[in-house]
Amino acid sequence: MARSLSLAQKAHLLFTFCFVVPPISIHNIIGAVIRAWLQRLSIRASIRNAFARSLMTHIRPRQLQAILPPTLEAYRSWLSSKGSQFGITHEAHMLDDKHTHLLWLGERYSRKVVLFFHGGGYVMPLSTGHLEWMAYFRKKAIDSGVDLSICLLEYSLVPDSPYPRQLAQATMALQHLLEIGYEPGDIVIAGDSAGGHLCLSLLSHLLHPRSDSSGASSHIHLDGRLRGCAVISPLLSLDLTTRSYRERCSADVLSRKTVRDWGRLLTDNSPWKEEIRQGKGWGMALDVPDKWWNGIENVVDQIMVTGGQEEIFRDHILQFIDVMQMNGVELSSYIAPDEAHDGPLMDFSAGRPPSMTTQAITDWLISSFVDEEIDNKFL
Repeated sequence: MARSLSLAQKAHLLFTFCFVVPPISIHNIIGAVIRAWLQRLSIRASIRNAFARSLMTHIRPRQLQAILPPTLEAYRSWLSSKGSQFGITHEAHMLDDKHTHLLWLGERYSRKVVLFFHGGGYVMPLSTGHLEWMAYFRKKAIDSGVDLSICLLEYSLVPDSPYPRQLAQATMALQHLLEIGYEPGDIVIAGDSAGGHLCLSLLSHLLHPRSDSSGASSHIHLDGRLRGCAVISPLLSLDLTTRSYRERCSADVLSRKTVRDWGRLLTDNSPWKEEIRQGKGWGMALDVPDKWWNGIENVVDQIMVTGGQEEIFRDHILQFIDVMQMNGVELSSYIAPDEAHDGPLMDFSAGRPPSMTTQAITDWLISSFVDEEIDNKFL
């Protein structure tokens, strides 16, 4: 169920909608339109980004969670309206903690699977845009001869569940896929924004098993490497001082305030700060020394990193690409010249045609599984 608000919280939300968001949105939209015109960017996309930035910056996380349908509800609603169009039936599987669900698009037992972690800053639940995007992925893969299902993780949100609760849930999800018969080479993990952050937390856990009382300590034994990991506009650092934070603040869907405030909800009252101080990068990929990632090629065959030239995460994404290039993992990357944060999700949420970023990720995903099957024929 969606979070309920007190009378005072409802009054504050109404005041924000009526008297705070409109003037700020107008200001942000004017700046975004001017920039879009000067840089020859999509004016419609820039307007949508500016309005979304105004909402996320000024509506409190608990209020957003009261407005938006929870992940499981969004999944069931989308399936009832769109599932038959994609040949998908409803199946949600509860994990051993009796709280976390895996949400399937396609059969639970296919030859290949993408374990997907949705974005939303660990504040917002799964969206219809994510489901449309993943259904598109699956259809393109099947059309190319890849028997693929998508498995989406319903993870807990902040502020009620700070780090490392989501890592524990991601670990359980991967362990479940292995237990029901998928080999590591059958699995690609993928995620956008905060979901990309969670992908890298999981890779960190596979590379350096984490031990604590939350349950994330359960070590996963991999009989081989994961086939791949795709991260789309991933959260990589809580350093808000980069050049792209200064230059892209009027273009992106994210604001410095949103990243700062939502980041604190994730990391406060948790072991995150102490781990980072000790150089342990389970909680943030770039806030620790580069040597943390030595040996990543031993747990995953290949990594795909995408981002947008117009997003505030741009510099961190480019830095992470450099770090991965220093390791032995096969790396693909794509930086869209005219996109802001999480371009593919914004496209599918707005009903726009898939962008070059979406096409690049789709091609990478399909080729990953096709190449793996070709390799197996010669073993």
